[in-house]
Amino acid sequence: MKAKVKWVDGQQFVGVNERNMPVVMDSLPEGGGEGVGPKPTELFLIAFAGCTGIDVISIMKKKRQKVTGFSVEIEGIQGEEFPKPFNDIKLIYKVKGENIDAKALESAIKLSEEKYCSIRATLTGRPNITHEYVIEP
Repeated sequence: MKAKVKWVDGQQFVGVNERNMPVVMDSLPEGGGEGVGPKPTELFLIAFAGCTGIDVISIMKKKRQKVTGFSVEIEGIQGEEFPKPFNDIKLIYKVKGENIDAKALESAIKLSEEKYCSIRATLTGRPNITHEYVIEP
């Protein structure tokens, strides 16, 4: 999987995935940006909630649960000092449907946490991160 992020102006960047689908990112005005897109840390939380949400919905369908509404609220508490990592992340799964089985939902969430959500696995596994640079003419 690959992605690319390109600087637009100020603090604004546009990221694209391999399918060339754009995502605008920016800082808030107090951080030097214009606030025209989510901050990268906000996108991180959105991606985490989306990753586990996709898993849970898929698993609930396999468990023949009739989900009619679903959302994941996520809150991240960052440290005060740079680089301000997230010290706590809380997810709240909200499900609507016909006779939703709490055990099926709990099982789906647990499977997402422990087996399927790659973002969750990355957070607990500490990936090997490397870098290189190119100075272009």
